[in-house]
Amino acid sequence: MPNVFRGKGNLGDTPILKHVPVNGADEVVAEMRVFFDDYAYDQANDEYQQVGGFWMSVSLWGQRGEDAARVLRRGARVQVEGVLKQFLYSPDGASDKVPGFQVTADDVTLCLGRVAGVEYKPKRELAGSSSEAVADAT
Repeated sequence: MPNVFRGKGNLGDTPILKHVPVNGADEVVAEMRVFFDDYAYDQANDEYQQVGGFWMSVSLWGQRGEDAARVLRRGARVQVEGVLKQFLYSPDGASDKVPGFQVTADDVTLCLGRVAGVEYKPKRELAGSSSEAVADAT
């Protein structure tokens, strides 16, 4: 069973959209770095303070990845849900491989705390229906 991951953090940079060949097909993936912070209440100062956190690479595939790359920007607060995966890599200048982790996201959701507004697309027309049927459905 895969390791399920869920966390809130801030984007270190705007997601990068890439096209990757997978089994002979061109798939799209948004790659991003997220800082998952940790806060604790400081009674002496009567406020929450950051006490730690970690950076994690996150990938989001398909239409959700395209949407993330279009909408999200550096600093955005997001919630990430997906599968935690381990891999081996060689850090710059090192000869030995070390373990690293990344999240293959099922979903990346924008947290609304700092959002000033939202703009919606028009409703999609029903495929193969007449304009009267669409008008009645709205």
